[in-house]
Amino acid sequence: MPEPFPNATQATRLAIEFLTPYVAADSNGKWEEAASYIAERLTGPDALEPIHVIRGQLYLNELLLLSLAKANSAEDLRAWAGEWLRTHSPRLPE
Repeated sequence: MPEPFPNATQATRLAIEFLTPYVAADSNGKWEEAASYIAERLTGPDALEPIHVIRGQLYLNELLLLSLAKANSAEDLRAWAGEWLRTHSPRLPE
């Protein structure tokens, strides 16, 4: 039987579960530990469906980006967020 599809809150909490140890890492060893934890959650005996992880990451990113837009006093939060993404995407290292 397939795993039930989590709601937005559950999916976002899953994203936070993955992001928290990665953001807290302060060295390559800690980032590797975080990556190993995530890999175990994705491939272990109680593996999560990748679509749930992707949905959670999208929800969390949306919340964070809209919060950033609000903090920058944007009138149209989604327009500001779209512009931020377009501006910053080319700046990412290859």
